[in-house]
Amino acid sequence: MWMALALGAIWFLFTRASAELSAETVRPDKKIFWYSILPVYVPLMMGLFLFGYYALKGEYDKVDS
Repeated sequence: MWMALALGAIWFLFTRASAELSAETVRPDKKIFWYSILPVYVPLMMGLFLFGYYALKGEYDKVDS
């Protein structure tokens, strides 16, 4: 579930950014917004993807005594 959420969020971010940046008239604040949001949120979503991957492998199920 976490892996699908992360990939879906990345897809949504890039889809939304490309839709707003490919408009006929793009305001400079939109460019600044998307050029600063994408480099921040994509690594965060990759971290969420890795969390889901390790959870799927069962890495968090182990109990150390």
